[in-house]
Amino acid sequence: MSSITVNVIDRDGTRTPDVEWNDHESLMEALTRNKFPILATCGGNASCSTCHCYLGSAAETANSSSPIEDEEEDVLDMLDDTRHDDSRLTCQVEWSEELNGAEVTIAPEW
Repeated sequence: MSSITVNVIDRDGTRTPDVEWNDHESLMEALTRNKFPILATCGGNASCSTCHCYLGSAAETANSSSPIEDEEEDVLDMLDDTRHDDSRLTCQVEWSEELNGAEVTIAPEW
């Protein structure tokens, strides 16, 4: 099993470096395993937005290794106030070595 690390910024602004993300997990699974406040109400099916995050400078890399599909785009479109160019649903971000060291900011609750 391979793993990478990401740096996570929580809703209160606390930065946690080197959070382990294993290759068999989505980003949502890695965050919930590490006890971050991701609700994942839909269970990772891209039908809610409770796992919304910002991928910062890694967004371009994430979009190339795990592009935004129509279902995710539809959910993100409903986030008028909190959606940014680097918004993603963590349940739809697949593990990739290219995301090693990426900064993940958990989006505000709506």
